[in-house]
Amino acid sequence: MNRKIRITLALLLATFAREGFSQGLPPTAGLEAERERIARERKPMFDAGNPATQAGKGLLPRSADIEREKQRVEQDRKAMFDANNPTTRNSGNSFPKVPTPDRSGIDIEALARQYEQKSAARRTDELMVFASFTMPEASLRRLVSQARQVGAAVVLRGFKNNSLKETAQAIQALGEPGGNVLVNPNAFTKYQVKAVPTLVLARAATTDQMDAQGCALPDHYVAVSGDVTLDYALDEIARRAPEFAPVATRYLRQIRGQ
Repeated sequence: MNRKIRITLALLLATFAREGFSQGLPPTAGLEAERERIARERKPMFDAGNPATQAGKGLLPRSADIEREKQRVEQDRKAMFDANNPTTRNSGNSFPKVPTPDRSGIDIEALARQYEQKSAARRTDELMVFASFTMPEASLRRLVSQARQVGAAVVLRGFKNNSLKETAQAIQALGEPGGNVLVNPNAFTKYQVKAVPTLVLARAATTDQMDAQGCALPDHYVAVSGDVTLDYALDEIARRAPEFAPVATRYLRQIRGQ
C-alpha cells in the first residue's frame, strides 16, 4: 500500500516539473524566430543602398581626403608668396584706396635737416623769439625772417585756433618753411615769458638747470620784451648784460651781414 502511494507521488512531481520547464524556457523554434527578426532589423542599418542611411553619408571625411586638402592649401600658400609667380608678380595691389589729405607744402625732411643744423649751431648758446599769431602780421613776419637768418627759434605757446593745419598754413603765409617755428608752451614757463614778442638768449650749457618751479635760473639767460626788431633787442642785450655781449654781437653781425 505504501509503495503504491510513493509511486503515485513521484508521477505527480514529474508531471509538475515537466510543465514548469515547458512554461519557463522558450521552445527552440521560438528562439530561432527571434534571431531571424533581429537579423532582419539589423541588416538595413548597414545597407549602403538604404535611403534612410543615405542622409548621413559623408559627414566625416576620410583621412585620405583630409591629407589631400592639406596639400592643396599648402601649395596655394606657397604660390601666393612666391616672388617668381607671374600671377602675383604682375597683379596690382589690393589695398583699399584710402583718400589722403593734400600736402601742406611743408617738406618734413627739410624741417628735420634744418633742426639738425640749428642744433649743431647752438652748441654754446640758445636764441629764441617768443611770438604769437595775435601780433601784428608785419611785426611777426619781420621777426620770423630775422630769426631764420641767424638760425634762431620762433616759439609759439600753442596752435592757432587749436588746429595743426591752420598753424601750418599761417606759418606758410609768413614765408617760413616751418623749421624755425616751434610750439612749446613749457618754454614760456621756463623763461617766465609774460608778453610777446620777447627775445631770450640763454647759455646752452645751462638750459637744463632749473629751479623747483621748473624755471631757468636768472643768471643763465637774458630777455628783452617789446615790439622791436631782432637786432635792436640784441643791441640791448649787449649793452645791459656784458656776460652775454660776445654772443649777442655775433648774432648782430649775422643779421647785418658782417
